[in-house]
Amino acid sequence: MPGQAVVTIKDRQWNVAIANTYAELTSGLSEVESILPQTGALFDLGSDQQHIEIDMSRMLFALDIIFINSTQGVVGALHNVQPGLNATFHNEQMPGARCFLEVNAGEAEGI
Repeated sequence: MPGQAVVTIKDRQWNVAIANTYAELTSGLSEVESILPQTGALFDLGSDQQHIEIDMSRMLFALDIIFINSTQGVVGALHNVQPGLNATFHNEQMPGARCFLEVNAGEAEGI
């Protein structure tokens, strides 16, 4: 993932790699053994999506996943998503999420 950015939410900050190509979006952090604290991956889907399915079948560690709308900011979060389980974001009432941020489990507590 060639792009880099800093994501700040509330009083938290992460240095992230940006995924926005098909290959980056589909492989993500799969088969990565671990990531450093306060780092992660930001997946940019290009437009707000009401339904996002994240394949965790090849993940090797638990994640917190934060969903971010293009205009409203954070619209949802999943905490302590375990490897092997798919993660799903679904929101009929809001315009959805354009991006999602994957960080180490526990780092998005309270978001």
